Amino acid sequence: MPPFSEVTRIEAAIKNKSSKELEWSLWYCRMRQAVPSARPADLKYWRGIEALVKETIAGPVAAKVYPVKKKKAGRGLGLGPVDGGEDS
Repeated sequence: MPPFSEVTRIEAAIKNKSSKELEWSLWYCRMRQAVPSARPADLKYWRGIEALVKETIAGPVAAKVYPVKKKKAGRGLGLGPVDGGEDS
């Protein structure tokens, strides 16, 4: 049995990232969750699909880049030999 046309439409919207279709998909998912006679399994399914649609609408999250402090020259360990300063 082929999937329902609405499910196919939502999958195509997620795949193609069509904003108008994604908005419709979001509305449809919310409408399916609002049905009073919906079973808990159906609610869980449509919540998951709604999360996928929201994630697709939001787009990829850019990785946060933190500024890097430049190190000052001539500081720290390993600068070279140190005079022993013999105390005889």
